[in-house]
Amino acid sequence: MSSPTNNDHSSKIMKLKTQDNQTFEVEESILTNQLQLLKIMAEDDCTHDVIPVPNVDGKTFAMITEWCKKHDNPCVTEEEQNELQKWDDSFLDVDQSTLLSLLLATNYLECEKLFNQLCDKAASMIRGKQPEEIRETFNITNDFTPDEEAQIKNQNPWAFQ
Repeated sequence: MSSPTNNDHSSKIMKLKTQDNQTFEVEESILTNQLQLLKIMAEDDCTHDVIPVPNVDGKTFAMITEWCKKHDNPCVTEEEQNELQKWDDSFLDVDQSTLLSLLLATNYLECEKLFNQLCDKAASMIRGKQPEEIRETFNITNDFTPDEEAQIKNQNPWAFQ
């Protein structure tokens, strides 16, 4: 699967292959502006051949590429900033599985801005919730015995208010 490139840039094309063997062709400048791992590879002149991206699947990489393209040009006006914020809010409105895939991929690719946005999204999902609600939200099994949980609640009452 190839991703179309944006003709507003005059840089070379990077070819990347994801863990599920999807191939992407994206302008180097779009990716290296946001993804530190690929920036380092480009600086070290390691981008001649197809670059394997073994820890990222094609769907997730396509989303990250879309985000990079949208964030490639700085917003000048307040209206542009508001439009980008609306786009980001919509982009981040994903299911938990996709959110986790994006978090892992952006951490691996060193995409700090998107990683921070995703962390904020995950944090907002647990903010103000009790531990039981957080376990339910993220399908986490409680591995404490009732006695251990009571002990923790007694030692840290502030966390259960």
